[in-house]
Amino acid sequence: MSITSEQLIVEGKNVPLHALNMSVRSKLGTYLDPEGLLMGDYLNNYQGLAQVIHFTSEDIKKFQSQNKPTQEMLYQWGTRPALSPTVDNLIKHLQTIGRFDVITECANLIKKDVDRYKQCHKDITGSKDMIQDPSVSQGPNRPSCDYIPESNKLGLVTIDDVKEKGDTLYYDAFVIYNPVGKDLEFVKELSGKMEAPPYNLKFCIPWRDDLPGPSRYEVSAHMIATRCRRTLVILSPDFLKSAAADFQLKFAHCLSPGARSKKVVPVFSAPCKMPDILRALSFVDFTNPGLRDWNWPRLNAVLQCPLNPDPRDYMSEAELEELKLNAGVITTRMWYSTGVLTMNFPEESEDNTP
Repeated sequence: MSITSEQLIVEGKNVPLHALNMSVRSKLGTYLDPEGLLMGDYLNNYQGLAQVIHFTSEDIKKFQSQNKPTQEMLYQWGTRPALSPTVDNLIKHLQTIGRFDVITECANLIKKDVDRYKQCHKDITGSKDMIQDPSVSQGPNRPSCDYIPESNKLGLVTIDDVKEKGDTLYYDAFVIYNPVGKDLEFVKELSGKMEAPPYNLKFCIPWRDDLPGPSRYEVSAHMIATRCRRTLVILSPDFLKSAAADFQLKFAHCLSPGARSKKVVPVFSAPCKMPDILRALSFVDFTNPGLRDWNWPRLNAVLQCPLNPDPRDYMSEAELEELKLNAGVITTRMWYSTGVLTMNFPEESEDNTP
């Protein structure tokens, strides 16, 4: 039984765009990536859709340079709460550019993802484990469990999660480093430079952005796998001393087997030995003072370029879904399928060292 556009709008009301999985996004790209025709005020492809969403002309030019412009546009839309990235708005915008055919062709897949999102959200908010003793005050500023999105089953794990009241915020890169030593100074310089104009990137930096409480290893695995496009590895002699950084690096590497994508980007902040699993990768070298001014735009460029190939080329849909929903449950088959032996989360040190 087919579902109408109006039914999709009702079903998708306030459902965040991140509820749509790669199958839907890929199919949308099949219809919207080709060159469009001017239908009224808008082109009837991804460019017209981006214009209706209120992306800037500069944003649209960046989408044009991507191999999969529709997927890139949907990703960027999902990271900008001010543009109201919800499923019902996607359907309305497709209507605005006259792409009723796209809605019809993708309706069943969209409905399936929306239903799954609602069920997962219901499972989280309705869990008996989350029922609090009524004698304990919730506190006036404590976020309700209703704020916890489906893609973040660990709950609120970053400062941004609290600020956004649980709306999932995605990051351009997760920064792996050792906060003990000179690496911290470099990471502060890095964030100060790259998170400000003209680059305006957003990093997830452990010890700055994560909330105290949850398992540090499980949270970092979750963020690397589901909410950060890339991983910056800050290499120095101090990096080699950190058990947490070693785990994060190995986990990120398993998502990019054989360096088939630019998921992991090595960055030298001080001279040191390159870890064996990174030897095949090109790197950014900040140890040479003469190259520093050139390295900032190089680093920005690699963080902006699309992730190729698609992870679905080497991981099954079931494995991707399992990894997305719970980064703490990694099956042996998944690790072997990506060329990395299975591993458990390390024991956290009693003295809380990195």
